[in-house]
Amino acid sequence: MDDAIRIRLDRPHDLLAYLPYRFGYVPTESLAVLAVLEPEPGTLAVGLAARLDLADLADPQLLVAARAGVVAQMATDPTALAVTVLYTDAGFADVRAGTALGGRVLAAWLDGFPYGDPTLTLVASRTRFRCLECAEQPCCPDDGHPVERLAETAVAAGMVLAGEALAESREGLACPRDAEPGRARTAARAARRQLAAMDAHDVEQRSRWRTRTLDAFGRLLAQAVPGAGGSPPGAAVLGRLGAALADPLVRDVVVAWCLGGRRYGPGSPHVLEVFEGVVAGALRLPDREHLDAATAVLAQIARHAPPGGAGYALAVLGWLAWWRGEGARADVLQRQCVEEDPCCRLGLLLGQLLDGGVRPGWARPPAVVAPHPR
Repeated sequence: MDDAIRIRLDRPHDLLAYLPYRFGYVPTESLAVLAVLEPEPGTLAVGLAARLDLADLADPQLLVAARAGVVAQMATDPTALAVTVLYTDAGFADVRAGTALGGRVLAAWLDGFPYGDPTLTLVASRTRFRCLECAEQPCCPDDGHPVERLAETAVAAGMVLAGEALAESREGLACPRDAEPGRARTAARAARRQLAAMDAHDVEQRSRWRTRTLDAFGRLLAQAVPGAGGSPPGAAVLGRLGAALADPLVRDVVVAWCLGGRRYGPGSPHVLEVFEGVVAGALRLPDREHLDAATAVLAQIARHAPPGGAGYALAVLGWLAWWRGEGARADVLQRQCVEEDPCCRLGLLLGQLLDGGVRPGWARPPAVVAPHPR
């Protein structure tokens, strides 16, 4: 995606049009940082993007800790400079004077930020945006530019053509649980029957059942690929698959299949290699169609799961989002997962990765992280 988008650092509207797509939504009352890398002399590329709540940064100790986390992440990359963006609806004069929360936070952040540069700092509200200090004149009118200008940029057009879309808010990144009531009841009955059958399986029956279950998941993946056609998946199938994710061997294969694009047998040593490879960098991204199909199938499974039964589907969705570099979405899905199932080990493991700012192995650099206090 980044290879196809040209962003000019001397155009604030280009930067502001691009940055929300790194988070999946337009932030509000937040401070965001976009690193600019120099992988080779004279060559620039976008790098890490981080977003933090102003309410959290109002605590000086949390601000210092969060800033240190971001700086540590940037130090692992060939970071040349960074763009800081304050998203706030406070008036620009109040931000400059430090009489608004955003202005106080911004001043404190830039004061100890090694890449702090007022001419590479932007302030954006839901209606206007401008530079904190313009590098050259004329650049920004006193009251800023209208945000409608951002949608008219080539950057925004390129993101839309690439199939990217913005949620209305951070909460909009969550997986909906809005299956039609009749389908939800059908899925819930199928899930209950599946769980009861799993408890009754002997060793040989469970082996055959795992193979059949993975076959069913594979059929849904194939049907979800764009242009494949076919009817929407049946509610009963979705219910059974949601329940089947409670089986560790099925679940591990599904995760490895979604992340790596290849199906392995239950208990295969290659499954563990996939988990290691996503962090160590040995595994590369499969094609986008596969990732989109896997995301669509898992979202349908989670959407149709009964209350308390979507934890593992949400966890796998969170891992997929993290693997794609969608850190904000991964964080929202991980939180949704542990609210649904506080004991979901897959979700708790993802939470540890996000808390540590760990990036997928292919993304060194760039990536999106969400280094905010939990």
